[in-house]
Formats: sequence, structure tokens, C-alpha cells
Amino acid sequence: MKKTFFYAASIAFITLGMTACGASTEENKEDTATTYELDSKATTLKWKGTYAADGHTHNGTVDISSGSITYKGETFEAGNFTVDMKTIKNELTPEMGSEDLNSSIMGEGLFNASQFPNVDVVINSISDKEIDATLKVAGKEVPAKMPVTVKRTDKELTAKGKFTVDFSPMDAEGFKPGTEKGKETQYIKPGVDFELNLVMKAK
Repeated sequence: MKKTFFYAASIAFITLGMTACGASTEENKEDTATTYELDSKATTLKWKGTYAADGHTHNGTVDISSGSITYKGETFEAGNFTVDMKTIKNELTPEMGSEDLNSSIMGEGLFNASQFPNVDVVINSISDKEIDATLKVAGKEVPAKMPVTVKRTDKELTAKGKFTVDFSPMDAEGFKPGTEKGKETQYIKPGVDFELNLVMKAK
């Protein structure tokens, strides 16, 4: 009888211990923070701007120079990126005026890259279908909702998709209709199209 009692007590003690350990492991997993850092070599950001006058477009790329996203367990904690405006490239050749186009894009009438060389991106929220962010561009805040496909594992986070950012809140001259007669349509539409292929690796 005593043997049976002690045997049963031992089993109960071991079971209780295993349950406690399991709960502790699960709890620790929920508290674990994972930070993903930008893989700049694998990441691309393409842009396309459209002229209001005749609808013709220009396109190119710009580099995301740094960035990180942090989760605590399954919950998004924080995220930010830096876009280097000095890395803007377009589809034109030098003979076709690529330097002039870049100068216009980076000039005071648009992104004013000499005074504001970077665009700072703060992520407000992220799901598997959308990134909600605030862009700080030329000293102004621009909201941006990006409908992209986000996939996350323990080792990697990716986000891919096409979206449009409305830069109207910048109040930049290059994004507004001209005031001079005959040049009312000589401006770039403030809705600029982007295609993102974001690759990040867990630290």
C-alpha cells in the first residue's frame, strides 16, 4: 500500500513539474523579442512618377539603406527604415537627360535632397497583408498604407507588393498645378507608384 502511494505521488510530482516547465517555456516564447535587420543587397524599391500634362512617366530605383523590425513573440513592437534619396536612379541615359531628371527629383521643388538627404519611414503597424507607415519627407509627415504580402519565419521576414504613396501632404511645388498661365498642368502627380521587394534577416 505504501509502495503504491509513493509511486502515485512520484508520478504526480513529475507530471506537475513537466507542466510547470511547459508553461514556463511557452511564457518565455511569448516574451522573446526577435529583430529583423535589412538585407540591403536583396532588397529593391522601384518607383514610377507620372506627369499631369500628358501622362508620360519616368521610373527607376532608390535604395533603402537601413532598417529593422522587432516582434515580441507574435506581436509587432516597432519598425523603421531609411531611404537614401541620393541613390535615386532613373531609366534615362546621360544623353537622354538622366542627370537633369535626378536633379529635378532631388531639387527644392520636390524632395529637396540637399537639405533632407533621407526619407525616414516609421512603421505604425504590420499584418500579413499591409504595412501602415508614416514617412518623414523633406521635413513633412506623409501617411502611407502599403498593401503588400508579408511573410515571417524565425529566420526571415519578407514583404512584396505594389502600392501608391500620395505625397500631397508635402505641399511641394513640383507636385502642384502651376500658377503661370499655360503651365497649369506642368507638374508631377503626387501619387507616386512603388514596387517593394523587402528582405530582412533575424539577428
